[in-house]
Amino acid sequence: MRLILESATRVVAAGGMRGLTHRAVDAEAGLPQGSTSGYLRTRLALVTALTEFIAAGLIDSIEELGRQQQAGEDEVRLVERALDLFVSWLDEPDAWTAKAELAQEATRQPEIAAAMAPARDRIDGIVRQILVLAEVEDADTSAQAVIAAMEGVLNSALTRPVEEREAYVRGVGRRIIEAFVHVD
Repeated sequence: MRLILESATRVVAAGGMRGLTHRAVDAEAGLPQGSTSGYLRTRLALVTALTEFIAAGLIDSIEELGRQQQAGEDEVRLVERALDLFVSWLDEPDAWTAKAELAQEATRQPEIAAAMAPARDRIDGIVRQILVLAEVEDADTSAQAVIAAMEGVLNSALTRPVEEREAYVRGVGRRIIEAFVHVD
């Protein structure tokens, strides 16, 4: 199943949601035709499984950031760790591109939005918790603003030359995060 979902990620990153078919995933994975549909019968099942797979990776990385903040990390170090996290997502451009494609698909398909909701809620909760611990006012709205802004920064970074991406994410990301977290 992991091979299928990793292959589906690459298919979506390369060809968008229109390119996501069972046959395309089988071909990308090097599996016999019909293998993907043996596990995920419908396109909706395939898209839902892919959504959950992508979301799980994002949740794992942001939960680690939350654990580090709970350990009493100061705001300066928290900002650096957050920037490290965002930069690390650049190491998997296919996953980030597929996530963006799935987010667009969720605007048209309630089932995909429903599959994304638990991950979105978990990420919102973790970022909100970090901001509460950093004593940020209105942590709910601030968490949503930071998440939305950083999604845009990452999407924008992927349109830049590879050698410019990290500096871009660190520079713009620092400005966004420091707008919410007071750094001495």
